[in-house]
Parts: sequence; structure tokens; C-alpha cells
Amino acid sequence: LTLSPLLKSAILPGWGHVSIDRNYGYGMLTAEALLWSGRFYNSNEQDLRRKEAYEYALKFAHVYPGSYSEDYLKLLSRYDTSGFEAGGYNAMIRQTALDTYPDNPALQQDFINDNAMPDSLSWAWDSYTLRRNYSTKRKEVLELKDQAQLITGIIIANHVLSSIDMLRLRKKWVSVRPSIQYYKNSPSLFLSARF
Repeated sequence: LTLSPLLKSAILPGWGHVSIDRNYGYGMLTAEALLWSGRFYNSNEQDLRRKEAYEYALKFAHVYPGSYSEDYLKLLSRYDTSGFEAGGYNAMIRQTALDTYPDNPALQQDFINDNAMPDSLSWAWDSYTLRRNYSTKRKEVLELKDQAQLITGIIIANHVLSSIDMLRLRKKWVSVRPSIQYYKNSPSLFLSARF
């Protein structure tokens, strides 16, 4: 199976360039290797930081072991507890219910029932400082996630730019050969293109 230089460059930036003796293709290959290395490193760092933040919450917020959504983990960093005491998430839900339905205790209670944090998801940080430390750890995870998206975007751009550049160079790798052949005793002109 022979691949065209364009397809080679789409698969691995620089590969097609090297195959038609464009030495800057080695730079593209190097960039691709560095980008993937950075993406792999970033992925490992994300996993480590996420695990570190999770274990920190288990120890200092007394979260039950389990798998949690990003929304829940965000709430952990914003509220000292999940309860109805001052600084608690459920206290905020109760206040929202009072503000939203000031003259309707039944609707207030419905709102609280629908939005309050259940006991199975409760937490209570040992101190404000520990919660702030957890918040910092979570920000590090989110920053690494943003970096991963940026690296992925650059990898895609590298593939696209390599392919576009290969199209620009197509005269160097496309060969068209005319030939005359006889078909049913009549001469015919054929063009064959090799990519």
C-alpha cells in the first residue's frame, strides 16, 4: 500500500514533506512528537492532581468515598459544609427559597426538598483554610484540563497546516503522464496521475 504525500502529512505532519525531500518536514515531525509528549504528560498530571484533590476531600471534608460530578466537586470548594449551618450549601438553598417564595412556605419547602444536598453527599471541612487549599488544588486540575484542550487544538492545527502546505507543494509530488492507446482500433489520449 503506497500512501500519497498528502495523506502521509495528514496522518503525521512532516512525513509527506520528508518523503519529497523537504527537510523542514523533520521540524514538523519533531513538533508533533513534542506536542504528543506534552499531551501525555498533561494527562498524567491531571490524573495525579485530581486524585490528590479527591483524597484531600476525603480526609479533611469527610466526603464519603465514591465517584462525583464536576458540579459536586465545585460545590466542595465553595461551601464549608453541605448543611444548614452558616456557610453551608443547604443554608444557601434555604435562603434562596425564602427569597424566591417569601410568602409561600409550601413552595419554600418544595424548593428545599428539590435542591438540598442529601446526607449521602454531605461534607464538612475541618477549617476554612483547608477548604481554600482544596479550592487551589481543584483550580490546578482545571488549568491542566484547559492546557490539554489547547495542546489538542495545536495538534489538530499542525495536521491541517501540514496538509495545506503539502497541497501547496503538489507539483513536487503529483506526476501526470499522457499516453496514447488504441481502443477498438481508434487512438485515444489517456492521462494518468500519480499522487
